[in-house]
Amino acid sequence: MTSPKRAIEESPEAFYQRFRTHALEVYLFPEPWGSPLVEVLCGDQVVYAFDRGAPPAPAGPVRVLFHGVVRAARPLARAPFLEREGAAYRLGGRARPLGEGFYLLEAPVPVVVHAQEPLPPLAEVLLWPPLMLFRE
Repeated sequence: MTSPKRAIEESPEAFYQRFRTHALEVYLFPEPWGSPLVEVLCGDQVVYAFDRGAPPAPAGPVRVLFHGVVRAARPLARAPFLEREGAAYRLGGRARPLGEGFYLLEAPVPVVVHAQEPLPPLAEVLLWPPLMLFRE
């Protein structure tokens, strides 16, 4: 009998607390009524993410944590980047192991990712949609 796998997250609050040191200050635009997606200004880049916090999302400056699940990975062959591919994001940068399959991917926007297989030290990943946003 195999032991059950540990869930990627226990709850949005516990996940944020676990990885809060990797949260960053961003600007949240007002949330469209009833939409689970939020527009996030990170430096000079707008990112769309699935809001995992309690509604309604605040507008303005807030500390958030981005999280994604790796769909495909390969060694990074260019400068760090973050770009959208349809509903998914592709990003690349230094992959810093955090334990239990989690990595901090130090792309232009840092993202905590979970990968089934070990990531190379410099990785390019395609995430399963959606990119998720956790906040206090």
